[in-house]
Amino acid sequence: MRIELCMGSSCFARGNSRLLHILEDLILQHEHISIDLSGHLCLGDCSNGPNIRIDGTIYQGLAETEIITIIENLIEKGTSHET
Repeated sequence: MRIELCMGSSCFARGNSRLLHILEDLILQHEHISIDLSGHLCLGDCSNGPNIRIDGTIYQGLAETEIITIIENLIEKGTSHET
C-alpha cells in the first residue's frame, strides 16, 4: 500500500501534521503489511485539504478517523501488498 501525505502548509495546518504521527503508529501496528508512507510538498487542490493519496486515490477534507478507517478497510480487504 502506498500512502502519500501532502506536507504543504495548508494541508499540514488542516490536520496532516497530526495524521503523520497517527499513520506512523498505524504502520508499526501492521508491520507485516508493506506500507510505503511518503510526504509531498503539494498534492494540489489545497482549498479542499487536507489531502492524502492512498494507492493512487486522492482523499480530501476527511477527518483523521475517516482516513484511518479507509486504511484499515483496505488492509482487511487485502488490497495492500504483503511482504
